[in-house]
Amino acid sequence: MVEKIVKSVCPKDCPDSCGMLSYVEDGRITRVVGDPAHPITQGFLCGRYQHYEEVIYHTERILHPLYRSDKSAEFQRISWNEALQILAGKFHEIIAEHGGAAILPYHYLANMGFVSSRSGDRLWNKLNTSRVGLEICAMAGAEAVIRIFGAIRGTEPQHLDKTRCYVAWGKNPKATNLHSHVLTKDIHPNIVVDPYRSESAKSADLYIQPRPATDPVLAMALMRILIDRGWADLDFLAAHTTGFDAVRARIMQTSLTEASSICDVPRARMEEFAELYACNTPSLIHIGVGLQRNSNGGEMVAALATLAAIAGQVGVPGGGALYANFDWPMGDISEPSLRSEDANFYNMIKLGQFLTEDDAIRALYVFNSNPAATAPNQNKVYAGLARHDLFVAVHDIFMSDTAQRANLVLPACTQSEQWDVHRSYWHDYAQINRPAIAPIGEARPNHWVFGHIAQAMGFEESCFRETEEETLRGLLVGTELDFDALAAGPLPCQPVEQTSFSERRFPTPSGKLELITPSYTPAAVDGDHRYRFITPKSRHLQSSQLFNVARKQAGVREPILYLHPEDGALEGIADGAPVRVWNSRGEVALVARLSTDVQPGLVASYMVRWGPNANATTPDTPADMGGNSTFHTNFVSLEPGT
Repeated sequence: MVEKIVKSVCPKDCPDSCGMLSYVEDGRITRVVGDPAHPITQGFLCGRYQHYEEVIYHTERILHPLYRSDKSAEFQRISWNEALQILAGKFHEIIAEHGGAAILPYHYLANMGFVSSRSGDRLWNKLNTSRVGLEICAMAGAEAVIRIFGAIRGTEPQHLDKTRCYVAWGKNPKATNLHSHVLTKDIHPNIVVDPYRSESAKSADLYIQPRPATDPVLAMALMRILIDRGWADLDFLAAHTTGFDAVRARIMQTSLTEASSICDVPRARMEEFAELYACNTPSLIHIGVGLQRNSNGGEMVAALATLAAIAGQVGVPGGGALYANFDWPMGDISEPSLRSEDANFYNMIKLGQFLTEDDAIRALYVFNSNPAATAPNQNKVYAGLARHDLFVAVHDIFMSDTAQRANLVLPACTQSEQWDVHRSYWHDYAQINRPAIAPIGEARPNHWVFGHIAQAMGFEESCFRETEEETLRGLLVGTELDFDALAAGPLPCQPVEQTSFSERRFPTPSGKLELITPSYTPAAVDGDHRYRFITPKSRHLQSSQLFNVARKQAGVREPILYLHPEDGALEGIADGAPVRVWNSRGEVALVARLSTDVQPGLVASYMVRWGPNANATTPDTPADMGGNSTFHTNFVSLEPGT
């Protein structure tokens, strides 16, 4: 039996975007491993996507379209032709009565491929639908970085061999960016800043555990130490920044004693941190995305970027502040000329509110997302999805929480069954994903479904009849990336020997780093609920994906709530006991684990379980920048469960 090896890319919302090899025998994938030829991910996969073949051939895969007109009824198997006619009929009916704005496509980055995530734009433009933004994840930090640097760029991973001090700030690389951990684990000093003692924190040379969201104050304290001790790079600041005088004035308003009290970090610890950071250069602050899912998320990221500037580390290979490398120049396949009306934009974190406050949205088409599990204010999302006058269609691999609440469920392909092209938001390599096998059952990729919906609606534009490969080639127009070369393996999109901002020119209005005066806006005190509840990412799950895969679920089988022993004693909650976590938005039943990995007053549970989960309690209030989610500015009460 002849075995063939197909190059592919991990499609998930993760900075690593790993190169993968699929081994295929007789039309079936036997194993999926890392591609040793990938310059950054170097031949191994994280624990989430080892054994990817278990996802591909999972017994719970949706293999046929399913439909019910009444959401309380049982699903019935139907044909693709019937499914497309139902969608076309519903969309035509809604547009005739309410306009295209009454249709809302809801999606995120469960598959980060450009074909998967962007090929629907042409259909939504043709229909004049409403749209969602990308606020659920990273937009507060993105806005802060763009305002200061002019672009979402920083040190690239190939330059980490030059880094002499690595700071993971609000980041747990062992769980969320494993190849970064591998490239930085031998850098000393290795410093972790996190209110939760993560796996990465436990192996750090120096661990700083501030109170949640007090990071701007900690950053200001470090800036003051750098200035007071002559470690600030005043020449760099004078030549390449604006706003430093206001920054310095604000920094000097907060004493180290006051900062220590606010952050609950001893002054000596802050001084040690500052010295290690300033005296071991190049020094890099790697900013976690989870950090900015707070009400003051933007000001937190802005303060860290400003700290790197004061140290003169921006533009230094292996130094600076890295939030992401997120410039993705790809051809525009959205066909904007098809749109004849401006789009209404909805903040995706407020899905529950928008679905329940009125009936303006009459159809919801969900792909690359599972909002019933991942969106905040879960009970309101549930109520919105249950509306009898809301038609819900879901295209997914599994019967997710959202699919269970749909009228129409369409079987999706895994990455191994479709063409796509991928970029990372950490490294600068692009690669084409080749299909390794034919679609299983009647599964179809997003691209196919969007084109066939358009055809069922009678649209004649040629873009709706393109193959995946033709659309993929369209994405490469103007990029200088070659289809055949990308299909053969990963290619750099930037010169690998260069680093961002090395010439000290910034794409800001002034051409300089435009520093934001640091500030600290504490969360409003909730007098009814005394515990701050955070939901960090587990190394076993990718958001809500993989929860039904036995090998992955084994690591999160118990729905744990970590709480400090002092709080356990105060609430009468023993280790291993059931605990009710609740606030005005909802409640969730978890299992208590007493741990000093959290501070008194802080509780933590890993995201994102299927079914009722921590998002029953999380707010849908946007952050200070970018309209971003504020999952971690969440206050709850605890009591013994039953």
